[in-house]
Amino acid sequence: MKILIVSDWYSESMGYSENFLPMAFGKLNQEVHLVTSNLQVYATSPHYNKVYKGKLGNSQTKTGVFKNLYFTLHRNYSEVSRYGIHIIGLEEKIEQLNPDVIYCFEINLLTTALLARLKLKYNYFLFCESRMHSSVFSPPSNLIGKVKFWIKNRHFWLENVIDNVDRFYPIAPDVYFNITNYFRVPSEKCKLTSLSVETGIFNSVRNEVAVTQFRENLGFGYADIVCVYTGRFTADKAPLILGQAIDYLHEIGYVFIKGLFVGGGDADYQSQLQICKGCITLPFVEPKDLPNIYHSSDIGVWPLQESTSQLDAMACGLPIIVNDTVEDVDRFEGNGMRFKKNDFKDLAKKILLLVEKEQRIKMGTIGANRIEQKYSWEVFAQQRLVEFFDFVNNKCTLL
Repeated sequence: MKILIVSDWYSESMGYSENFLPMAFGKLNQEVHLVTSNLQVYATSPHYNKVYKGKLGNSQTKTGVFKNLYFTLHRNYSEVSRYGIHIIGLEEKIEQLNPDVIYCFEINLLTTALLARLKLKYNYFLFCESRMHSSVFSPPSNLIGKVKFWIKNRHFWLENVIDNVDRFYPIAPDVYFNITNYFRVPSEKCKLTSLSVETGIFNSVRNEVAVTQFRENLGFGYADIVCVYTGRFTADKAPLILGQAIDYLHEIGYVFIKGLFVGGGDADYQSQLQICKGCITLPFVEPKDLPNIYHSSDIGVWPLQESTSQLDAMACGLPIIVNDTVEDVDRFEGNGMRFKKNDFKDLAKKILLLVEKEQRIKMGTIGANRIEQKYSWEVFAQQRLVEFFDFVNNKCTLL
């Protein structure tokens, strides 16, 4: 089967779906092409230079066709408008590659609208993943807001998208609710799914020598309990809530609890993290370097938005703490805790509940096993292929 994956942007050194999904399909002996723009991830963000430039370089990169072991990467020139990213020459790529299946990301993108419009012309099946979590989606709350919302959606030809996408994949229950209630995607066209983990990289196999060395280099003692956060240092991710919780724990005598923040962001925000007692910040690292960071830590904490990093940390055997508005509770059942959103003192209480090493190991083992069984990219790709072949074969039978 020939599979075309379309993503608005792409960065080789990140750990998102567009990085691992093409490889997962390729490992299953499918012909896979990833078509994207010449933009790095988050290239259109006003915070790009502060948060990502140090890791990824300039927001634009070179165009061309680049083959690797499992898939072919096609980088096209792009244009950015108030409505989003337009990948120039996308239709020509579709005509040239003639895919059986196209997989894309998010409902209300210019690329998705174009793929929906071209579907009948080029005779492919179209599948769309959605990540519209409640933590990042603000539904219209009044009449004016609703009017603007639907004017914008008409620009994205939303009805045509709904009609022509064969299946939508909301990655969590709150995403399913948002796209069925606010975007009016029919429930029968949806299949609840999840993000996944590259378990060849992220797993519970520890290198004890590397772990000991890493902790010693950062000044963490054997008895210290390290709470780790990885990602952006920005208000929308709110790692400062964890910093404040660690600072508070030090004030009341729990100086053996430490905070480790790996990522990047606004200098002012990062400085607020660095002045919290017991907290250390490190810059972004490559995905291959993250497992040792998770193995060297004891608890994973993501205070606000959902993140793929939560699953990566679970795969490495860490218990997870998230806020009480996160709705995908099945993911964290038995291996996670929830604290009152924006309440650093309640977060501190939850951290104290994980002081006992045996409890952390028990919870971490539950999470690592769950990832291996349900959330690996290998399992994800196998399930998707079954569905893709069902659509293709049913069509052939009808013909």
